Amino acid sequence: MPIKPFPELLSGQATYNSDTIAVVYGDKHLSWKELNEGVNRLSNALLDLGVKKGDKVSQMLPDSLEFVESTYAIQKIGAIPVPMNYRFVSREIEYQTNSSDSTVFITEEAYLGELNKARPNLKNIKEYICLGETKGDMLNYEELIGKYPSSEPGIDVMEDDIATISYTGGTTGLPKGVVLPYSNFWSLGTSLIAGLVLNAVKNPDAKLAPVIGKLLSSKGAESIGGLLDMKFTRSILTSSLTEQILKMSLRELILGNPKMAHLLHTILPNILPLRFLLCMPLFHMANWQILVLAPFTGLFSLILPTYGSRFSPANVLETVEREKVQTAALVPTQWRKVVEFPEIDRYDRSSLIIPMTGAGINPAELKKKIFEKFPNSALMSDVFGQTEMTPDATIRIDTDPEKLKDRSVGKPIVETRLLNEEGEEIEKPGEIGELVYRGPTVMREYYRDESKTREAFTKDGWFYSGDLAYFDEDGDYFIVDRLKECISTGAEKVYPHEIEEILESNPKVRYVCIIGIPDEMWGQAVRAVIELNKGEEATEEEIIDWCRDKMTGFKRPKSVVFADSLPLNPVEKVMRSQVKEKYGKT
Repeated sequence: MPIKPFPELLSGQATYNSDTIAVVYGDKHLSWKELNEGVNRLSNALLDLGVKKGDKVSQMLPDSLEFVESTYAIQKIGAIPVPMNYRFVSREIEYQTNSSDSTVFITEEAYLGELNKARPNLKNIKEYICLGETKGDMLNYEELIGKYPSSEPGIDVMEDDIATISYTGGTTGLPKGVVLPYSNFWSLGTSLIAGLVLNAVKNPDAKLAPVIGKLLSSKGAESIGGLLDMKFTRSILTSSLTEQILKMSLRELILGNPKMAHLLHTILPNILPLRFLLCMPLFHMANWQILVLAPFTGLFSLILPTYGSRFSPANVLETVEREKVQTAALVPTQWRKVVEFPEIDRYDRSSLIIPMTGAGINPAELKKKIFEKFPNSALMSDVFGQTEMTPDATIRIDTDPEKLKDRSVGKPIVETRLLNEEGEEIEKPGEIGELVYRGPTVMREYYRDESKTREAFTKDGWFYSGDLAYFDEDGDYFIVDRLKECISTGAEKVYPHEIEEILESNPKVRYVCIIGIPDEMWGQAVRAVIELNKGEEATEEEIIDWCRDKMTGFKRPKSVVFADSLPLNPVEKVMRSQVKEKYGKT
C-alpha cells in the first residue's frame, strides 16, 4: 500500500484523531484538528505570497508552536523548509540562506538584530515574516495567518518530493545542505520502530516482562510479557521471517494510516498517544525527524520545553511532572545536567518510562544515573547517526542498569559495514574502521554541491560516515571518534573523544576540546583547550599531571590552553573547527 501524500497524513490525523493532543507548549495544548487549521491558514498565506512547490523557506525560530506550525505549512504546499540555528550571527545567516536559495524567511522579533545585519546580502529573499513586533516591510506572522481560510491548500506532495534541506552542524568545516525526501522518513519510521522492537528482543540482557508491564500499567500484561523472555519465544521473534513480517505490517497496515492510529489509541488508551518531550533543538535533525514522523505514525503528542535558548533542568523536570511525560529525548550533556540537578528529588518523575538519548556518546555511568533518578524507566533507547542518514543508523536498547555496555550504540537499523584504510571490509570484532551505510534512508545529495556528494559515496553506493567504530562479538557497535579528528603523533593515533571524556571527569573542567598542533618531531602534538567550571582555577602542569595515571604517554596533552568559553553547536558539542582555527597553532 503506497504511503499517503504528506498533506493527507496531516489532515487524516485531524479527521480521525481530531481531539487528540498533537503539540503541547507551556499551557497551550493543540489538538490535531486545531493544529491542522492553523497550518492550512499559513499554507494559504504562503501560496498567496507566491511561494510555489519546490521553493525554499528559511525558518529561524525558537522551539515553539509556530516552529511546528510553519514547518507543516511549508510542507503542505510542497515547498521545502530549511530550519536554521537561532543562535546564528549575521555571517552564518547569510551563508545558509544564500546557500539554500531560500525565497522567504520566517523569524521572530528576538533575532532581528543579527538578521537585519545580513539582509543587504540576502538577494533571493522576497518576503520576511516575523513573529512578534515587526519593522519596515516585514509581515506580521499572527496578522498574516488571521487573513486566510483554514481550507486544505490542495497541493500534491508525494514521497519522492523533498521534505527538508537540513544543514550539518559544521563541527569540522562549513555546514552542508543535506537533501532528504519524504521517502527517507517513511523508511526511517519503519526501520526505527522495527529496530526498537527487534533489538530489544535480540538483546539477551533485555528483560521485556517489566517493560510490557510498565507500558500497559498492568500486572497481567507483565505476565504476558514474560512470554517474550522465554528462550523459545525469542528464537521465533529473532528469525529473519519475523523481521520481514514486522516490517511489512508496519509499512502496509500501521504507519501512514490515521485510521489505524485511531484504532490503536482506542485499544491502548493508557499508552497512546505517547507523551514525548523533545529537549534537543527542533532545527536539529535529531528532533526534526520527530516532526515528520508524528503525523506519519499518529502515535505521540509532541511536548516542547519552554526554557527558550538556554537549557534548564528545572524546566524539564517541571514539564515531566506537569504533563506526565512518558518518554524524553535529551543529549548526554542535557541528561547529565538533569540527573545532577540538586533539587531533582522535589519533582514527580514517575511517569517517565522510556528515556532516550542520542546526538553524542552517552557513557554507561551516566545511563546508570538516569535509571536511578527515573526509577520507573522500563527501557532506555540510545540512537546514533548523522543528518545524512535521516538521521538514525543504529539503536541500542537497555532495560537493566547492571548490563550496560559502555560507549555502545547498539546494532544497525540500516545496511552497515566497516572499512579499513585500504577500503576493505572488516569482519573481525575489535578492529577499528570507518562506518559506511547503504539503504533508503541515506541522503539524496548535498544541495548544489556535486563534488562533495561524489566524495561522500563509494563507487558502489555506500555512504562514508566519517565515523570510526568497531563491533564486538555480539555485533554491538562502539564509536571511537570522527575520522578527520584523529591525531597522528609519531607512529601512534590519538582519538580526541577518548581524551576529552577522561578530562571532563575532572571536577574543575566544564568543556574540553582536544586538537592536534604542528610538531617538528612528531608531526602533531596533542593540545587540550579547556573551559573551566565557574570559579575554578588550574594550571597547565596540574592538568597534564592529573592525566598521568589515566592514559598512556603519547595520549597525554603536551600543552594546555585555557579559554573563557568554548564554541558549542546546538546539541552542546564543541565546535572543533573553530577551536582549531583559534588555538591550533604552535
